[in-house]
Amino acid sequence: MEKLQIAICEDNREERLRLLEMIMQSPEESDVAAFESAEDLLKAFYPGRYDLILFDIYMTGMTGIEALEQIRQSDARVTAAIATTSQDFALESYRLHADRYLEKPVAESEIRELLEVVTRKKESEPHYECESAEGRIRIPFDRIPFVEQRGKYLILHEENRQEQMIRGKLDEEESSFPERYFYRCHKSYLVNLSKIRSIDRELLTFVMEDGQHVHIARRGFFAAKRAYEQYLYSIAEGWKKQEEGNPGE
Repeated sequence: MEKLQIAICEDNREERLRLLEMIMQSPEESDVAAFESAEDLLKAFYPGRYDLILFDIYMTGMTGIEALEQIRQSDARVTAAIATTSQDFALESYRLHADRYLEKPVAESEIRELLEVVTRKKESEPHYECESAEGRIRIPFDRIPFVEQRGKYLILHEENRQEQMIRGKLDEEESSFPERYFYRCHKSYLVNLSKIRSIDRELLTFVMEDGQHVHIARRGFFAAKRAYEQYLYSIAEGWKKQEEGNPGE
């Protein structure tokens, strides 16, 4: 498996180096970026950039909780761990789906356990895996709004408009993407139904959450529209069943 991508956000130099050393000594291979402030972390962050972020709460300027709140607006999946000497923000950190609340000084055993959890999570998530010019890549399906055939290459469009280019044919790779979410709407496009915001009938395109347009074949427009509507219906049915199963909530 590819290396874990980890960020440490800690303004205390001694503690930052201590966390870095514990991570580097763990069995899991990782690339670690260390930041002195939450502001610096947010400048480098984009959805999918990190597998794990270790936050200190009390820092000069923006707190770790404030930074996590901003990150959760665009990335609900990254594992977040809060490290602090106080329990004051425990409830707030859980509201923002922090996966761990670590008391300082953080024990090496806690770091090792956390990295094991992140590794298992990364290995188990549904993903597309292939060889690229930079080496083997592994991208979760829910981070791929659409796939485009461009000449002899496939362009994997990721969230925040990142792109991965690999040599291949959409006809051959289409089966690697789950039919429940992905739909072949054009000879050159495979779209993630969960990332569609609307349909532009004049341009014959799906409008994605980030504003990009994905072409729909003219002859297949109504079939594509129906596939999208059926997907929305299945989601609504899922919510309905969930609510029926929890009548007291």
